[in-house]
Amino acid sequence: MKSLMNTVLAVGLVSLIVPAQAADLAPPYVEYPVIEATSGWYLRGDVGYTKTQDSKGEWDFWNQFVGVQGIDDTYRYDSLKLRDTVSAGVGVGYQINDHVRADATLDFFHAKVAGKTECPLMIKSDPAHALPFPADCHYDDSSTANILTAMANAYVDLKPVGRFRPYLGAGAGGAYVKYGTMSRQEVCELCPAAYTRYTAEQEGVGSVRAAVALMVGTSYDLTDRLKLDAGYRFMHIFGGDAYEYDSEDKAFGATGVQIRDNGFNVHQIRAGLRYALN
Repeated sequence: MKSLMNTVLAVGLVSLIVPAQAADLAPPYVEYPVIEATSGWYLRGDVGYTKTQDSKGEWDFWNQFVGVQGIDDTYRYDSLKLRDTVSAGVGVGYQINDHVRADATLDFFHAKVAGKTECPLMIKSDPAHALPFPADCHYDDSSTANILTAMANAYVDLKPVGRFRPYLGAGAGGAYVKYGTMSRQEVCELCPAAYTRYTAEQEGVGSVRAAVALMVGTSYDLTDRLKLDAGYRFMHIFGGDAYEYDSEDKAFGATGVQIRDNGFNVHQIRAGLRYALN
């Protein structure tokens, strides 16, 4: 009887000790909280890689002959290209609720400009200006452009995946486009050696245009206030004034703008930070 009691006590002690030791050996359970978006103001800063599609435009031919001075014809400008560059921007926004936010942004980029169009005396649709010899003539133009955009944007934050949160957005606003001085060089490989090739400089002008944008991207919670934001933005900047007449045309009475662009489609890969103020 005594040995049976000892056995029961031993089993009871083991049943108490083993679970306690197993609990000591098991790793503790840690629950990582999901950071919820709360309403309030935030600041943002972004940098981006900017690529612009070729644009076209139009330009006016100024007739210098006395008695008929003025715009003779308006022709298509064949190609106007802003070279790839980088952009930088800042903004302030408001998180309305867990899914909707809005912000206002300012972005700037500087780009080299390359242009190309037919010579006015070689435009096939206007034989009245044709040269008396065969030629393959065009103008090569080079310049710069400074572009500042001011946009009002709205976003829908989708369901989070861990600390990542994808979003969709759209924006509307304006752009100020300021062209630098353009250097123009006539290229005419088939022209006779005695033919004087045209060179000139034309002053760039600035103009305010409308702009619209679409965005897609994702944010990543670095802390409860700081987010890393990476995404793609498509922006269309509408057309406007580009360059004045050259000094020779101005000497014969030309005034105002000679060349206008049709606007640009801008593709941007952007990354930045958003910081919640509360």
